[in-house]
Amino acid sequence: MARDSGNYRTRRMILKDWATEERVMQLAAGLDLEVVKDSSPDVELGIVRHVTWRVVEGLILEYAVDSRSRTSFLAVGGSPAEGVREIERSIEKNLEPWTLRELLSAVDRVSGVGDLTQALLRAGVGSPHDFDRRFFKRIKAAFGHPDSRVRYAGLWATAYSRWSEFRDLIAEMAESDDVDDLRRDARVILHYYAEGREG
Repeated sequence: MARDSGNYRTRRMILKDWATEERVMQLAAGLDLEVVKDSSPDVELGIVRHVTWRVVEGLILEYAVDSRSRTSFLAVGGSPAEGVREIERSIEKNLEPWTLRELLSAVDRVSGVGDLTQALLRAGVGSPHDFDRRFFKRIKAAFGHPDSRVRYAGLWATAYSRWSEFRDLIAEMAESDDVDDLRRDARVILHYYAEGREG
């Protein structure tokens, strides 16, 4: 769990296929949570749905559907820390999102390019806030893959984790990848890094 200016935030807890949007909405309605934001799509960042609820004063629950990674996820933020942890535990128990171990294992065990790109993007979205060598190693490896689709997935995985350790890899891709679109996307992500925008 990350802390920023007295507020705490969980990692993005990626929902498995059976944990549909309808189920999330039913859960929020059943808890009588107040909707504070239900935004229109952010096409540039790939967000097609973003809903924020107030759980209690100072604590929020966020739900988003991301088209680029083809994932949906929940995150909890606010204070006190114990309140954030309590909601996180409830989500883990009731919705069983992908665990860190499952995210890593998925990258290691896939066989085809399509499955690998999906696993890499999912790992980027669900990675911890703070630098984690296990995730870094797998995402970094994608930058050297001969298939541009895998490099694309590795690149965009860095947009979610947003660790400074990726900056040199992204800069190198922006300068030297042989695919124009990847060089362009790498420049876009470097710009997001510089602005501190969240992926």
